[in-house]
Amino acid sequence: MSGRSTQIHRLGGIDAQNPLGFFSALGALRGLDELARDHGEEPPRLGFRDEGRQVAVIQTPHSLDELVTLLYEDARGQRGLLALSLCYGADGLPAPATDKDSRRDLKPAPAYAREYLEAVAAECARENGDPRSAALASAFLSELIQDNNGNSKPTAFHFAAGQQQWLSMVHDLRNILTQKHFEEALVGPWREHTAPSFAWDSSVSRMYALRATDPSKEKRGSIPGANWLGIVGLSFFPVLARNGRLQTTRVKGGWKDSRFVWPVWRGLLTAPVVRSLLRGDPLTLDSVARTALGVTQVFACRILRSDQGGYGSFTPADVLGPAR
Repeated sequence: MSGRSTQIHRLGGIDAQNPLGFFSALGALRGLDELARDHGEEPPRLGFRDEGRQVAVIQTPHSLDELVTLLYEDARGQRGLLALSLCYGADGLPAPATDKDSRRDLKPAPAYAREYLEAVAAECARENGDPRSAALASAFLSELIQDNNGNSKPTAFHFAAGQQQWLSMVHDLRNILTQKHFEEALVGPWREHTAPSFAWDSSVSRMYALRATDPSKEKRGSIPGANWLGIVGLSFFPVLARNGRLQTTRVKGGWKDSRFVWPVWRGLLTAPVVRSLLRGDPLTLDSVARTALGVTQVFACRILRSDQGGYGSFTPADVLGPAR
């Protein structure tokens, strides 16, 4: 067990009122939690401060500079690799990534989806296995629910469409990451780069009604470090089949009329406690229950999907009051 005292760091780059900020805060917590378990250290704890925006704070034995380095090295490592290796052909069945017609996305044939999920589970069960792959795969898709083309249905946070291949974007992002990207993501300020974007940044409106030009014709900017941490953070949002539909943790409604609802909290919570909190429904919490759980705000973003192929984006967040 490490004898180092813990420190509390303000992560000024992360605003949890923005889905991308919330996802990246969770990704930082997940990465640091795994590293703490590996080295017998105190687990990190995550909370938020209301400064007119919801700024993330994290408790850990490491300095802020060390956090940046650790999360960068984590991104360059092998955790989650099996979950990210999904690749299939036009028939939705396994295909090598070198095949010119292969796809690296989250919509394989159901039979291959089941094989993929079983392989990830088996890897996780092995001694010194990779739990991140299992957590990511469970957040990516389910073989039990299919889309209109008979392919496996992906998470509601899959905003890619058309020629975009979601896992290809993940790999391209990983290949260009630098330590500076993680410093920018955690400390701020955020600056847009030319890099794959998963369209989770609600501070950049993609609504044509609010723009002078059609945003679908514009290339999205990206916050690379925040987007990578957001990928890792998806492990807190598993999908499940219920009543013939695929449901993503903390997403309400159907594919075309859904919204993402999430809480932020005052206390410093470990990863298992955060996971438990996110399994509950914050819409059911009255003011007494919110206070008891340390929940300070509940936010909601509508998920917009274009008619031309289903490209997704978030609207700016609304603040939701307590249940009566």
